[in-house]
Amino acid sequence: MIRKILLVAVALVALMATPAAAQYPGLTVNPGTVRPGGNADFAGKGCQAGETVVIRLDGTVVSTVTSDTSGEFSGSFVVPAGTSAGVHTVTSTCGSLVQTAQVTVLGTAVTPPRTGSGTLPRTGSEVNTMGLFGAGLLAAGGAVMLATRKRRVA
Repeated sequence: MIRKILLVAVALVALMATPAAAQYPGLTVNPGTVRPGGNADFAGKGCQAGETVVIRLDGTVVSTVTSDTSGEFSGSFVVPAGTSAGVHTVTSTCGSLVQTAQVTVLGTAVTPPRTGSGTLPRTGSEVNTMGLFGAGLLAAGGAVMLATRKRRVA
């Protein structure tokens, strides 16, 4: 009975397992979110050794690298300054192998206008004064306890 359960479990795992190629994509872009003018790193595999790899962002060439002896490649590219906000496609091409990944381009950073003097007003209480007052009370209480203890002993 246990053998049948084990065989069914192994068969289910084998049927549900995804191929290794689906688990490990050939092209990755990091970070997945970048601003126009920012850098993004890419890495991939699956090319022939020493093959030229062309990286495109929405069809525009942004980088060219050469794969290593195991067919892996990596590098970085700058997202062009005029790139609109939204999801864009990064494509790597080496020989007949074309791989894609997504990158999200954020809108340009907006700096809010500065108002005021740039310094914050002081609020709250003086913690140092209260701390010193509390320490003084503890010292006075300790002195009173020592004085009364000596009277009892005598």
